[in-house]
Amino acid sequence: MIRGVRNREAIIIGNPKAGGTGRKEVLNRCAGILSSGGLDVEVWPTERPEHATELASAAGARLVVAAGGDGTVNEVVNGLKRDATLGVLPLGTANVLARELGLPLKAEAACDRILTGTEMRIDLGVATNHEGVERRFTCMAGMGLDAHVVNEVTPRLKRSLKTLAFALAAFKVYFEGDLPALHIVHGDTTHVTQFAIVANGRYYGGDFRTAEAASLMTGKLEVVLVERVSRLLRVDVLTGILAKRPLDRSMHSFTAEELRAKSPGAHVPVQLDGEVWGRLPMSFGIEPAALKVVR
Repeated sequence: MIRGVRNREAIIIGNPKAGGTGRKEVLNRCAGILSSGGLDVEVWPTERPEHATELASAAGARLVVAAGGDGTVNEVVNGLKRDATLGVLPLGTANVLARELGLPLKAEAACDRILTGTEMRIDLGVATNHEGVERRFTCMAGMGLDAHVVNEVTPRLKRSLKTLAFALAAFKVYFEGDLPALHIVHGDTTHVTQFAIVANGRYYGGDFRTAEAASLMTGKLEVVLVERVSRLLRVDVLTGILAKRPLDRSMHSFTAEELRAKSPGAHVPVQLDGEVWGRLPMSFGIEPAALKVVR
């Protein structure tokens, strides 16, 4: 690990129109803080979905600051060159990667951390769809329930209710039913479940916790299986979740470097870092030390 940012050229990538009228001002203010700290800074605004991936690729080996929520971070990560460095300016609802790295959640303090923090390498999860297309994720992939929930939560709902929006959407999805069985294949074993989380880190949906042993630097994924979604609504399980106890304490889990998932006869969506990306069947793996970040 290296103290301080070595690359003095920085690109801030973010949507100036997201999150209300003040986002453009926040981006410019953060650019000023980083410039005052000795960085040569440019702000590259996004204009459409996946634009952040294109911009990150064009940034080359520079310090690339993802300014937004976990979806923006995910887009940036999927465009970064291996010798680039990721900085995170957490402006979203859940900010899971920022929490995982122990970053401040206030913009100005996050800028100070970018200037003074430690460079380190972390693992990335990789999802591969049935057509062979790959997409990386920093924190988690979810199959079934939570991907349906992500589809239900609109940007407006997230702005007004924050993380509560996901809880309300989860109850709606659950009571609508129609959650088909998932087949999670790990080696010679097939697990049948209703909802599965493939975790690269501990946090989920904000500061809720999935797997106690999960870490961004183990070279392994922690897979948590919810065999019956109704168990999540049990008082003892729900109390544990709200108390921030890891979900794997009350659900079956295992460690894997690779696995496959399918749902015969059903169209089950998959979310990566809080954004829906495709449907099953899909395989998942790990890229150890694939991403250089500032924490």
